[in-house]
Amino acid sequence: MKTLTKTFANIKRNAVEPRVQFYAFVVFFGIVFLTGGGSRDDIQSLVLLRPIAILFCGYALVTMDPVNWRGRKFPLLVAVSLMLLLILQLVPLPPSIWTGLPQRQIFADIAAIASIEQPWRPLSLSPSKTLNSLFSLAVPIAAMMLYLNLDRKHRQRVLPVFIVLCAISAMLALLQLAGPSRGPLYLYRISNFDNGVGLFANRNHQGVMLSVAIVMLGSYAASLKPNVSLSSLKFYGSVATILVFVPLIFVTGSRAGLLLMAPGLLTALFFIYFGRYLSESASRSRRSPSPKKWTFSPRNLVLLAGAGAVAVFVALPVIFSRSLAYDRLFGTNELSELRLQVLPTLLDMSKDYLPWGSGFGSFEYLYKIYEPRDLLSPSYLNQAHNDWLQLIIEGGIPAILIAIAAIIWFFTRMIKLMLNWRASQFSKYTALMCAVVTAFFLAASVADYPLRVPSVIAVFAVILCVFNDNVPAVQRSKMKQRSQEGTLDR
Repeated sequence: MKTLTKTFANIKRNAVEPRVQFYAFVVFFGIVFLTGGGSRDDIQSLVLLRPIAILFCGYALVTMDPVNWRGRKFPLLVAVSLMLLLILQLVPLPPSIWTGLPQRQIFADIAAIASIEQPWRPLSLSPSKTLNSLFSLAVPIAAMMLYLNLDRKHRQRVLPVFIVLCAISAMLALLQLAGPSRGPLYLYRISNFDNGVGLFANRNHQGVMLSVAIVMLGSYAASLKPNVSLSSLKFYGSVATILVFVPLIFVTGSRAGLLLMAPGLLTALFFIYFGRYLSESASRSRRSPSPKKWTFSPRNLVLLAGAGAVAVFVALPVIFSRSLAYDRLFGTNELSELRLQVLPTLLDMSKDYLPWGSGFGSFEYLYKIYEPRDLLSPSYLNQAHNDWLQLIIEGGIPAILIAIAAIIWFFTRMIKLMLNWRASQFSKYTALMCAVVTAFFLAASVADYPLRVPSVIAVFAVILCVFNDNVPAVQRSKMKQRSQEGTLDR
């Protein structure tokens, strides 16, 4: 018995080591990207992913340090709030209450016509879909918990992990394009075959992730280390990777990726040219000033060459009309027209199901009730292709309040970042990168549903946590600066 107790004590002691916790983070995200690249609830790999995510949640709880989590939990609390809302949507209600909810009368009439006694029912009109949505939250919650357990040193390695996973997806996309259509390299039964989707099922999600990765690469290229050779390797490697990602976005055929690529490139160039920052600790002893004028340094020459190469990559598909992304952006197809045509219907649905919503995951079935006759076609909508409206339809006012709280938190943090911008050499750029990535994901959700993909929402959740960590770091730099100035004055 003593031996067993000692063994468990050794396992727990090893499990809380920073290095082991970082490896757990890397392994988890590797599993998420390999098995969670689609949004459909009938993907077989989810049977493995979600239990694994729950196990990692348990690991994170066992190894957590409450002091380390202090003041850093708001993004996690938002996810937990959504989880509690979904649980409430599954609580059975008596018939007298349920039939009084908006748009429930049709179901009550069906039961009356069939001479069926009105049962107790949950608020959700599709309990099985809501239960699926509840289990889907295990992935982002596990991702955030694993991140919160990391120490400061390993938090700075999170960005390279995401970049490497995006690079793997890009390499797989190249192999898919070189291989046969519907070949074994496509990981999902329902996918955009003949396109380079990488580790995803949908070309738009691949395009959005590559655009986000360009922003991450720009930030990573600008983060220097005292070791000059390592800094050069990071810089040149990041620029080269950006030049690979740009043409891949064109050939994916993703409109969202193409629309986000331009601001992504501009943001990356901003980081590369103006960033040039050290870690916060190193910057106090060795500051790296931003250049005031152009010099013919290797860094600036590579930057200029990179900008020129990007311009060539952008221009060639237009000149030769070979870009599927351009064709889809400026052309029309049945699905894109359908998205615009259903917008009035979506607005009607969002009003009809206020204040409590229809239940998360229920949109696919409810749309069949509302679907206009003139829009009937072989194509169908399993999602609203507008996550902002779908959130209102399925979650009602409670979901709106959670979203408003998150938005207020985000803009409050942004104001603090801007007010203390000049005080920091490192954290401000990391926080800005996270803000841009967050904005990209939310903008893509206006006409699509990227945050319903497990791998995408896991990255999104961790990016919010990184943002939440770096804004207070900027504030602390401001306080140190004032303290030093006060000491000099005395």
